Amino acid sequence: MIFDILKVLILDDLLEFLDFWFLHFPKILIRNYFNQIYSFDQILKLKANLRNLTKPLYGDYTFIGYFFAFPYRIFRVAFSLFFYFLIAIFYLFFLVLWLILPFFLILYGVLFSK
Repeated sequence: MIFDILKVLILDDLLEFLDFWFLHFPKILIRNYFNQIYSFDQILKLKANLRNLTKPLYGDYTFIGYFFAFPYRIFRVAFSLFFYFLIAIFYLFFLVLWLILPFFLILYGVLFSK
């Protein structure tokens, strides 16, 4: 009887916490990452610049239009990839920190408890 009460009070909450901490929140974080990449792509236009890499800007089919378009688009693609890389590093750092935090707190509590 007492073990059933303890199971309901402690074990179920612990399992719910572990389920949230290690499954649900990382899914939410990864989904948020891809939503943010999609939102930034609306501004940075990585796909559009890759698709039109050899086309001139604004339909200017003269030599000058081609001359300025290619380096401009290469710069935009490089900047977008660098920006997406920084966002990925941030999210990866936060995700790893989130996943190791419980283990760190348990280890810290065991080692430094009086």
